[in-house]
Amino acid sequence: MNRKAFTLIELLVVIAIIAILAAILFPVFAQAKEAAKKTQDLSNTKQQALGIFMYGGDNEDVFPREVYTSDINLWGWQTPHTWREAILPYVKSGETYYVDGAKKQLFAQGGIWETPAKTNVRGVYQANNNLMPTQCQWDNAAGSSRCDQDTNTGLATGNAPFPSVSMTELDAPAQISATWTVGVNPDWGASGDQADSSWWWWGGGQWPPVFAGPTSAEKWDADANYWPTWALPRYRYSGGLNSGFADGHAKFVKKGAFNWCKYVYVKGKTTNWNDNWDWLFSPGNGCAAYAR
Repeated sequence: MNRKAFTLIELLVVIAIIAILAAILFPVFAQAKEAAKKTQDLSNTKQQALGIFMYGGDNEDVFPREVYTSDINLWGWQTPHTWREAILPYVKSGETYYVDGAKKQLFAQGGIWETPAKTNVRGVYQANNNLMPTQCQWDNAAGSSRCDQDTNTGLATGNAPFPSVSMTELDAPAQISATWTVGVNPDWGASGDQADSSWWWWGGGQWPPVFAGPTSAEKWDADANYWPTWALPRYRYSGGLNSGFADGHAKFVKKGAFNWCKYVYVKGKTTNWNDNWDWLFSPGNGCAAYAR
């Protein structure tokens, strides 16, 4: 007698096999998708690092500035010119124009400026402001703020901005991070204009500072509307992030290994608070275990 249909038991066995295969394969597909995004993100950071390096080669070996504006009220997508726009001629990716009055201005958006894990966001890659200073940072040496504001114009007043940093001043350019991904403020749909390089926040916002673990900067690994989430590292891929370095290379760094002492501080040089923080590397202090 010819059989023309599956029995109920045979049908259930086939369904069970399909379910088992799906349970095995779906996580593999998800991992492959994340790996592809991680690779694209690494390519982005590599191009950014090379663009920064080539910019220095054409500009007396100095890094671009993080933000080119004296208006301290401009954040994220509002900022007319940053390090991203400065290196656009060297990367040729993700450029558009926006209209400022009657004038069109170049604007870095999309392309290598957009990480696959967080699309349509302005400023998700930010620059180490020990290498690329902004206008508005506290100056301990002067005892005043470089962000002092004119209440009528909203423009910064007082001290001159920190000087640009020369590539020849770096103690270890292959170990100093230039760019990395930061958190996003959902209220803005954008990040801020800097990757904060102060040991205070990287050390957990506490004394004594702790530069690794849940009480370090890792506790701000989030997309949130509170400071300093949009100015500190955001580990979007496999528990880590891709970083572009001052010598033009890029690599993946696991969460827990990416800390201020190893990757952010420039020996004898800082544009944040204008202090020399080498003492943090002395015995008994927070960076003693991470000396480069």
